[in-house]
Amino acid sequence: MDKIKLLKKVGLFFRLSSKNLNKIAKISYIQNYKKEEDIFSEGDEGDKLYIVISGLIKIFKISSGERIKTLALLKKGDFFGEMAILDKELRSATAQAMEDTEMMVIDNKSFRLLLKDNSGMLFNMIETLCFRLREANKQIQIMTFQNIMGRTAAALLNLAARSGEKTQKGIKINMEITHQELANLVGTAREIITKVLSSFKRNGYLIIDDHYITIIDKEKLKEVIC
Repeated sequence: MDKIKLLKKVGLFFRLSSKNLNKIAKISYIQNYKKEEDIFSEGDEGDKLYIVISGLIKIFKISSGERIKTLALLKKGDFFGEMAILDKELRSATAQAMEDTEMMVIDNKSFRLLLKDNSGMLFNMIETLCFRLREANKQIQIMTFQNIMGRTAAALLNLAARSGEKTQKGIKINMEITHQELANLVGTAREIITKVLSSFKRNGYLIIDDHYITIIDKEKLKEVIC
């Protein structure tokens, strides 16, 4: 595997020189996780940064009532685990492989040394944290002001923007997602998501084939969001 080629596609490492990319490649190592295997749990020590090479990762929290709220679904080129490295706090959520996954891993100490010696990477890190903060604010607005239909539509449009592929039928979300996983992402019950998706299908907004969702009327789906 060409580590340098992969690193060039990761937002955190944009604008870095080949010399610095080589440094990162040297201190990283490859680790594989099986489907449903935890990478880390909420409350664990934050001692590593992870970059997804292949597969799919779910970042989530579990309430005291055992309800799951999915915070993010991460695919090839995405990275996670940076917050706990920067503030030295414990992990704020759990990360789990949704399918067999390969990742590039960088240990805490090595990563912090790189940041000290590379202002460009530090700037990229700040940009990334600001972007994720804005995205979190958007999610709070959606959860606060949208009904279930609007929240589901927003979640589907976001997935399409991040993992969508244009096909003859529409925009296919290249991520196998069950009704339960979508419910965890939206923050509701599976039965409610099933009813919402059935309504969207009847209205011609989307089609579903083997857990793969294709949005066939993006504009109508946008109109669902209040």
